[in-house]
Formats: sequence, structure tokens, C-alpha cells
Amino acid sequence: MSITSTAIAVAVNPAFLQEIKDSNPDLWSAAEDLRNTCRMQGESTTVLNRLTRLLDNLRDAIALQFSLEESYGYIAVAEPQNEDLARKAAAAQAQHGPLYLRISDLAERAEELQYRGFEPECFNRLVHDAIEFDHLWSSHEQLEADLVDMSLSRQAFG
Repeated sequence: MSITSTAIAVAVNPAFLQEIKDSNPDLWSAAEDLRNTCRMQGESTTVLNRLTRLLDNLRDAIALQFSLEESYGYIAVAEPQNEDLARKAAAAQAQHGPLYLRISDLAERAEELQYRGFEPECFNRLVHDAIEFDHLWSSHEQLEADLVDMSLSRQAFG
């Protein structure tokens, strides 16, 4: 038996997407802890130990977040009501995979650096890349917030 899908576009389910974001304070707390740790002054090995734990926790929290968003926050539709909104929704959804791979790579690099032995150059690169990830992820979150706002506005005002 063959099942055919006629879905050609992605739409946002704004109520669910916002609810998913609002109900995961641990994710936002972990993100803030990561930012603070990247700015932290002090013994580099202590910072590395903290960074390793935070990146690992953040990776797991992001995996859960993206999984919920993929399942409930985005929906496939046969015909988009708004082409621009559909393009932005597809772009936001497509960012999940690369962002998850990036945080996974950071977590693995931190663990490797911790177990292999501290190397200042590798540590500095890791901190730089963690800050860069935070900027990319923040941009992604802003895009999703804009999608929620635009979708809710369209629903309210037709």
C-alpha cells in the first residue's frame, strides 16, 4: 500500500510553538548559564569543566525542544495561506538539524578537550565557537518568535 502526501509547504502552529517555548525554562536557563560561562574569568580548567557540563545539558535540552517543535509547532500543509510566512517557516524548521549538529559538535569537543588534556588554543576556539553558536541560535529563536507573532496576527486580522 502506498501513501502519498500532498503537503507542499510548512506552516507554523503558533499556539503550540509558543507553548513549547514557554514550558521549557530549563532550556533558557541553560542558555543563559552558557553565556555567563563563556564570559567567565578564572581558572581555565574550571571554566572548561563547567562549559563541558553546560554544553552537554544544552545539547539534550535543544534535542527535546526541536523534537517537540518539529512534532507540534510546524505542520505540513497542501497550500500555504501566505507564501512569505511559509518560506520563513520552512527556513526556520530547516535550521533545526544544523543547529543540533553544531551544539553536538561543541559538546563532543569540550568532552574531548577535558579528557585529552587542556590546550589553551583549543579552549579559546571552543569558547569562540560556543559564542558563535549562541548568536546563531538566538537568531533562530528570534525568527521563530517573529513567525509566531505573524501567524497570530494573520489569525486575528485575517
